Amino acid sequence: MRVGVIADTHGVLHPAVPHVFRGVAHIVHAGDVGSVELLDALARLAPVTAIRGNADPRALAALPARRHVVLAGVSIVVVHEGLARGRPTPELATALRRHRPAVAVFGHSHVPLVARREGVLFLNPGGGGRRRFRLPRSVAILTLDERGPRARIAVLDDRRRALRRGRSSARRGAPRRARGRDAPRGRGRRRA
Repeated sequence: MRVGVIADTHGVLHPAVPHVFRGVAHIVHAGDVGSVELLDALARLAPVTAIRGNADPRALAALPARRHVVLAGVSIVVVHEGLARGRPTPELATALRRHRPAVAVFGHSHVPLVARREGVLFLNPGGGGRRRFRLPRSVAILTLDERGPRARIAVLDDRRRALRRGRSSARRGAPRRARGRDAPRGRGRRRA
């Protein structure tokens, strides 16, 4: 099963997203959606599981602050703020203890991250909407199959490459390791 993962769109859907998400069976949005219209646009591509972020308007207040879903038999927790200074936020720490997921999806920082820590795949797809600072805009493709969960970042700013790669997503230039203050600390810090 292929899952499109996106966060921090703030009401803007990058034009390459429908091409990168072509053929996904499900979409997970990790908050700061920005508008109901954006969720509607994603829902035209695949079923959507979404949470609200810290910058979402009142129109999205009905979205939960966190979610636990099981897709293709894989337990996934979704929170908006997942790591702070390389450590799980209290919200993520609680979800990890309660659900013991295989995948933890989060956003907020707009910094893409794919890392494994203590058997959990930590995934921040980056910002899939408005540009923040000089960070590239990106989404992720999460693959769930017999080999276990794995993810790949698709950088959207090089639109031609993202459109050309479509299903497999852009590889070159995509951050693959945890970097900076959002990097998980401890053992298991590697590509996933």
